[in-house]
Amino acid sequence: MMMRRPTLRPLLIGLLGGALALIAACSSLPYAERGVVPPPVVVADGSAERRALNARVWDAAVGYVAGHYYDRDLRGVDWKDEAARRREAALAEPTEAGFYGQLNNLFDLMNDRHLSATSPAVRAREHASNQGQAGPSFGLTAARMGDDWFVTRVRPDGPAAAEGIQVGWRLVRVDGLNDFTGVSPRLGHPTPLVFEDETGQRHERTIAPIALPPRPFHEATRRDGILILRFDRFDPEAVEWLEARLREAEADPPRALILDVRDNDGGQLAALSSVVGLLHRDSVGFAVQKRRLIDVRFVTAPREVVWEGPLIVLTGPGSASASELLAAHVQDAGRGRVVGETTAGAVIGSRDIELPDGGVMSLSLFVILTAERHSLEGEGVTPDIEVIPTLAQRRAGEDVVLDAAIAALLTDEATD
Repeated sequence: MMMRRPTLRPLLIGLLGGALALIAACSSLPYAERGVVPPPVVVADGSAERRALNARVWDAAVGYVAGHYYDRDLRGVDWKDEAARRREAALAEPTEAGFYGQLNNLFDLMNDRHLSATSPAVRAREHASNQGQAGPSFGLTAARMGDDWFVTRVRPDGPAAAEGIQVGWRLVRVDGLNDFTGVSPRLGHPTPLVFEDETGQRHERTIAPIALPPRPFHEATRRDGILILRFDRFDPEAVEWLEARLREAEADPPRALILDVRDNDGGQLAALSSVVGLLHRDSVGFAVQKRRLIDVRFVTAPREVVWEGPLIVLTGPGSASASELLAAHVQDAGRGRVVGETTAGAVIGSRDIELPDGGVMSLSLFVILTAERHSLEGEGVTPDIEVIPTLAQRRAGEDVVLDAAIAALLTDEATD
């Protein structure tokens, strides 16, 4: 099972070139190194050591927010009081998953989709998935929408499909927990799950995870002569993959290009710079970091491969952070159009911070604006062509968003 939180980790985890000079005031923070996962601290469930470790992690995470959160008013939350009031319940949690559920419940008070914590077990599983390794899975993806979690994808080769789980069902409980951020499926371990369908009927299933390879982070297809490139994160690998696909396309130029970021929750700002650079012959501004004394404008560097033809960006509720800045840039610069659903509205610069037990937290550190100095936080990007799939269409696997984008490009071509 893959859980897609509205709190997104990691998002804008680096400035241009990964330099930290722009946030030197936070240099004392134990920043996580990309691709490096420290060994977890292992303690017995329900033990005195578990409680002591919970205390260390809780106090560290609470202190990082209190001392370094980008909004000195802490979004109006009485952070010290709330953290103190919830501390005992968190320390008493007998398991890692339960403790991280309590920590994320505290973070949720900030209504910040970047601020989040990931347990050591989930972090290790995510790292393995990022390396392309197969891992224990229920064969479903769930995303949080408002206060509830909903199934957004069911793999036909997974055990969830065999149990009749449907896209659109609300996920109520997993292994006795109603916060799923710490859930880490165990291979072959029968796990009780509770769902509720659109009529309110409950469905209880016990599912034993099986080893499944992760969904590829990149996918290139052609349809009606149009090149469609899906990439699910902004990182150097994605930039290299996109550049390679565009270079291949020079031998057989497509009619148009579609960039699909509907499942892309962000990544590195340096990678965003490179992606925007692939769409312009000359250097262009694409974002602004708002600082106390002086704002910093981010500008692309020239690229060897550039796509200058017709362009559409596909967006949805899963498009966040760097994906939103890309969509906003395409609109503001008149470079193309955005098709799909409104984006997440989660555009705050954050960094990954190491926690004492081998877990990691994403901490919001600075405000990011569009090149036009517009904040997308809490607002998102509204598509030029809005297409909202129905539940029946999503269950049937119909991609009406892509259909609409292709129809728009072909119509444009016919009227030119």
